[in-house]
Amino acid sequence: MLSRIQDIGKSGGLCIDKDSFELVYKQFWKKLYYLAYQKVADSDLAQDMVHDVFRSIWERREELVISDSIEKYLVRAIKYKISGYFRERIQQERNMEASLLYVTESESVTEKQVAYNLLSTELNLLVEKLPERCREVYKLSRENGLNNREIASALLVSEKTVENQITKALSFLRLGLDKYRNE
Repeated sequence: MLSRIQDIGKSGGLCIDKDSFELVYKQFWKKLYYLAYQKVADSDLAQDMVHDVFRSIWERREELVISDSIEKYLVRAIKYKISGYFRERIQQERNMEASLLYVTESESVTEKQVAYNLLSTELNLLVEKLPERCREVYKLSRENGLNNREIASALLVSEKTVENQITKALSFLRLGLDKYRNE
């Protein structure tokens, strides 16, 4: 019966019935299993691959055309299955690496954003605790970007007074934010 299947296969068409299929399965299952197992080193996976090949043949038995011997066809099919497995595995690893990189970067950005927001809130609270003139000079310098001469002109004070107020504000803020230095 197997020679009939191979002869039909060589002539361009294969019509396989249940008995022929079982015969092909029994004759080639072990060979295909060993080919798969040598490459994937996982018994269950190798068995699944062989079963997938035979399932595919059974499902396509009506329209299946085999131009070589059934054995060559089966060997090519299992090799294709193995290469597909490794292609998929490589792609999964690449996707996993990309996901881990994204998650790591996201966590880092999120942690930094939380730390920045916390620090910014604390800084704003401390600025509000500064004496009024000191706070006004600090805000004109740091928030509005004015230089000492421009601040002195706007507030009608000397540049030395502006310098002293900024020094006083920065000392107070450093002291208030000192608890965040080692975090």
